[in-house]
Amino acid sequence: MNRIIFTLFMSVLLFACKNQEKASRKPLEGKKTEYLLNQLRINEFQFETISSKAEFTLFQNGKTTSFKASIRMRKDSAIWISITPALGIEMARVLITKDTVKVINRLNKEYFIGDYNYINKKFNVDLVFDDIQSVLLGNSIPFEEDEKLRFGIDNEMYYLGNMKKRKANKADEKPEKIERKKDEVVSLWLDEENFKIKKFFLSDLSADRFIRGNYSDYMEVEDQLVPKILAFDIQSKEPTQLNIVYSRLLLNKSLTFSFKISSKYVQVYY
Repeated sequence: MNRIIFTLFMSVLLFACKNQEKASRKPLEGKKTEYLLNQLRINEFQFETISSKAEFTLFQNGKTTSFKASIRMRKDSAIWISITPALGIEMARVLITKDTVKVINRLNKEYFIGDYNYINKKFNVDLVFDDIQSVLLGNSIPFEEDEKLRFGIDNEMYYLGNMKKRKANKADEKPEKIERKKDEVVSLWLDEENFKIKKFFLSDLSADRFIRGNYSDYMEVEDQLVPKILAFDIQSKEPTQLNIVYSRLLLNKSLTFSFKISSKYVQVYY
């Protein structure tokens, strides 16, 4: 009798939880992808300038490299990164603008100035400035205009992408085995409550390359949410994992983006 009562109790509890779960999703019932796109835009991180401290961890070729960095951004204009591995001594400096990539390597006393082919060849990806800016802040990567988008509910997340949810999950798990019908796949998984991106999958399937990202531990900065922990899996000639942990983030301060190259440094080409 006790077992029967316990079983009935658990059944009622599970039924109530399931109903509560359905209730939490009710606001999106009958909505179209436009509603989800609008919520995504409304809840994206807004700024004019950003100053932050971060710790990077890079896994590549069986090696792990960790370093601290200062990051500055001016919206739709510039991303500036100063890398300081130890004792506060700068090892490298990077400046990315809409059409140019600049790198100073202080260890080797050399510098590079070029276009996005440097990034795309180094990581076997195809990114532009807007993509990099969005990825670093947990904002969305834009879809093509007039592109047919798919919507679904997936493990307490909303799915939005240009590939069916089932195929997107397979692509996320085993990108190398997905059937190649699209030149580019953009898949986003959003939090049910705040519509912030929890993970994404970006792939140029025709070139066997992809970036998989996961965002967690969102923190509040001036009434906005931004991910504190960012984890990226990059499929390139040398598979790479990159983790970023933000420790401080300030908005809309007056910033400089200095990039002075010593006359003693040698220009290199890649």
